[in-house]
Amino acid sequence: MSSEKYSDNSILDHIGFFGPIIVIIISIIKLWNQPPYLFGYLFFEFINNVTNSVLKVLIHQERPAGGRSIINETYTGANTYGMPSSHTQTVAFSTVFLYLTKASPTYLILESFILALTFYQRWKYKRHTVEQLTAGVVVGTIIAYIGFYMTKQIIYTA
Repeated sequence: MSSEKYSDNSILDHIGFFGPIIVIIISIIKLWNQPPYLFGYLFFEFINNVTNSVLKVLIHQERPAGGRSIINETYTGANTYGMPSSHTQTVAFSTVFLYLTKASPTYLILESFILALTFYQRWKYKRHTVEQLTAGVVVGTIIAYIGFYMTKQIIYTA
């Protein structure tokens, strides 16, 4: 994998690359006044990240050759593997969890747009295959559903 900067990067590429951070910030802001859901979101985001690392080590699938970088990103440990994509897994998790909590079509559209940009950026820069990106979306979505319903269950039984 080349660590050279790709000279054709755009603002949309940067939004895609920083998509996980952007949607985490949006989600924290939107859940701030709902502490039980904010705590559930943060806890399951942690679970989401741990799950991603475990799956990468278990699946052991290489990233595509010839990857380019926006910020000279390097990989160590589990992140040297590409399956599933942590970028798309994180964005999908945040998008689904926030939608289930807030039921806001506006934020669903906004975060889905960021997810699409993230998916495309990671593919365009050859950091992941379509399969690795799709797996990230699926895993993040599943963890969001589980996390939301477990959080909701704890709130209503507490």
